[in-house]
Amino acid sequence: MKKLPLLSTIPQFDPKQAPLLPRDERFQALPVDAVTEAFLIERLMQSLASAQTQDAHVPKNPTLKPSAVLIPIMQRGTDASGLTVLLTMRSTKLRKHSGQIALPGGKIDAEDTSAIATALREAEEEIGLPMANCQVIGVLSRHETGTGYEITPIVALVNPDYIPVLSEDEVSEIFEVPLLHILNPHNHNHHELSWTNDDGPQTRDWYGIPSTDLDGNARHIWGVTARVLRNFYEHLHGAPT
Repeated sequence: MKKLPLLSTIPQFDPKQAPLLPRDERFQALPVDAVTEAFLIERLMQSLASAQTQDAHVPKNPTLKPSAVLIPIMQRGTDASGLTVLLTMRSTKLRKHSGQIALPGGKIDAEDTSAIATALREAEEEIGLPMANCQVIGVLSRHETGTGYEITPIVALVNPDYIPVLSEDEVSEIFEVPLLHILNPHNHNHHELSWTNDDGPQTRDWYGIPSTDLDGNARHIWGVTARVLRNFYEHLHGAPT
């Protein structure tokens, strides 16, 4: 697989200001009253069952490193208005994607029994989220990154009654965004940028999700994290006709 140049290497790169591609109008917003815990479990049930037969240590693309992330759905109410997505801000001490918004996660270690085990372990190590607070309800399709990883996203309902403890070397802060905002495709901006470097013409595309957290702070979710959340929405919506 050809290694893609990092967008961060482009001088004065601002992911929010890059040109937009047309929206895929085949996808529509999910009905507000339909997005419940029961709906999420029903839509993700089959994905969780099929994941039991997969060896998370063996990536589909052998050139990539297997990893997993957790999509924590915080249960601050059982209907859509009370469900949020917990996200992290990566520490500026990190070598890759420092200072960017991310989901808890990391590479799959040899002792991890599955991608689920990895995602839960990493969430506990990074933000102090106890595994006992998590009800895993789904496993999404794997996603390749330009930095050499194959990510398996794990979806879990989370009891928010815990005291976060952040790993300062990995996470600088955590915040939450309403699930309904994440699951509205009108908030999914599809960007594309073309430029030229020493290797010739380059083109990259990515999703951006402009958001506001529960404290009223502006948050721009983009790149791999936005792509994973977009895939989450597409899985819940079903393939377009």
